[in-house]
Amino acid sequence: MPDPVSHLNATPIGDRILVTWRGGDHSVSVFVSDDPDDAGIDVHAPDAPGRAIVPRADGSRSFVHLFDPASGFLVAAERRVEMDGPTNLRDLGGYPTRSGRYTRWGRVFRSDRLDALTDADFARLLDMGITKVFDLRADAEVAAAPDRLPDGITHVRLPMSSDGAQARTIMERIDAGLLTKFDEADMADGYLVMLEEFTSHFSRVIEAVASGERVLFHCTAGKDRTGVMAMVLLAACGVADSHLLDDYELTNSFAPMKVEHFAEVVRAKGLDPDGFATLWSAPRPVMRAVLNGMAERWGDIDGYLAHAGVEPARANALRGRMVYDDLIS
Repeated sequence: MPDPVSHLNATPIGDRILVTWRGGDHSVSVFVSDDPDDAGIDVHAPDAPGRAIVPRADGSRSFVHLFDPASGFLVAAERRVEMDGPTNLRDLGGYPTRSGRYTRWGRVFRSDRLDALTDADFARLLDMGITKVFDLRADAEVAAAPDRLPDGITHVRLPMSSDGAQARTIMERIDAGLLTKFDEADMADGYLVMLEEFTSHFSRVIEAVASGERVLFHCTAGKDRTGVMAMVLLAACGVADSHLLDDYELTNSFAPMKVEHFAEVVRAKGLDPDGFATLWSAPRPVMRAVLNGMAERWGDIDGYLAHAGVEPARANALRGRMVYDDLIS
């Protein structure tokens, strides 16, 4: 008997998609559609065991639905959503959970700044079904680059900062002479400050998803505040730590920092840019330290959700919206 299908990946190759997977046999079928919940009728046979090259769907996004008669559907898509403006807009679907299920594609998105959205991006956001955007940036960031969104999407400000209640950006704190370095330990401590100080922000995003909203949340680079929010949501769905670290680290691939710009700002203050190198990367050990800190303070993700005022029923509702019902779906 063949192994169940797993490790499904969809990799773009020009106008086609390379689909790879493990397990299954010759009876596996590959469907391609523009809907994460509907496989459609565009079906293809594998080119070889565990492999198929298929055309993209006609819509703005392509979803691969791999059907195994023994176990049902498994869905995959490109993690990063192609946009003209944002470079780090990503779908939180497709992550395996400890229960053997997967997070749903097309429900929750994370991103960098949204001030440079084009009209084509507007159409893409509406096509994705996004109903609410949470802006996690501080006031100065919003004033310098306000979000540009299409009509029909609700915009909610939830300013967050590693500075806690002051909600100052790192650059504002450097300008004020409050920071002379910022290393991995400082970054991890800052993330834990966010978890402690902004519980209402996390509970509001959780409530929106649990209520059926299709949500996008973002900061400036889509790395720090956005990374912590994504970690909490995925952890609440039962995604293992290794995949939480993977999701955090992906920013290194999708949102290259403007290192020289930041370095010049730091040098202008008479400081050594090497002491701030963590600012322009997403180091895996940082999120590992945050997960360890969460365990020490709150025991596990359920303990943190209780600390944030999220009732067990709402946590279950979140999982119901973000996780496929079947073991493989």
